[in-house]
Amino acid sequence: MIFRSLALFAVLLAFLASPSAAQTEVDMMSIGRSLPLVTRAELEESLAWHQAVADSLDEGDGERKKAVDALEYIQARLEYGDFQPGDQILFFVEGEEEFPDTLVVEGGPSVLIPNVGPVSLEGILRSELQDHLLEELAKYIRDPIVRVKPTIRLTMGGNVNQPGFYTFPADLPIGEAIMQAGGPTGEARMSAIKVQREGLLLFGGKETQRAIAQGLTFDQMGLRAGDEVNIPEKIFTTRRIVTWGIGAVTFLLLGVRVYGG
Repeated sequence: MIFRSLALFAVLLAFLASPSAAQTEVDMMSIGRSLPLVTRAELEESLAWHQAVADSLDEGDGERKKAVDALEYIQARLEYGDFQPGDQILFFVEGEEEFPDTLVVEGGPSVLIPNVGPVSLEGILRSELQDHLLEELAKYIRDPIVRVKPTIRLTMGGNVNQPGFYTFPADLPIGEAIMQAGGPTGEARMSAIKVQREGLLLFGGKETQRAIAQGLTFDQMGLRAGDEVNIPEKIFTTRRIVTWGIGAVTFLLLGVRVYGG
């Protein structure tokens, strides 16, 4: 345990020596966190940090496995990009009314832009999208002014006042998204808030609370369409106490009836 702690400390010192480095936890959240949408440079730096952590720990170490899992995710993000079929992109080209205000990502992944044709999004990060589409449109329009905003489809579940499916801007902080879903209910257990992907835990209470406190966006957390933010119920709530109380009273009354004749 001492050697493991020293190894992690050495890795932290090496990276914190750089003014831009900010990664201090082994997870998929981005190093740097200077912009709402994560840059390729930040992901590459995070990749290097997690590789150093993995190399410093022994096989079978739980922290090493977390680092390796994060490495695989970051590598896939760098190689394949952020977009998948069904994603929606808010789209505006100044002075060009023939373009739709929303682009829907199709297979490939790609988007179909009228009078331009299909534009591949393979390997493109959300932070790279505006420059990428600007470059493509410049082939057909002189000096286009383009504004885009990638979105992400998420489920806000558990004890929020307005649970359901939402489409949020990818650069929206997770804390603001919770408030847009009506905020936590009076019976919400915020210490246990979690993020799930396909039913599996992605971030537990500690990590998700840290993300809220630091104002991290969905993109900085590495979330993608289909993920769920879920706030469990408090263990002791008025409703549960009443239910337990009714159950206990019913049990006692049945006991009196059985043993008392």
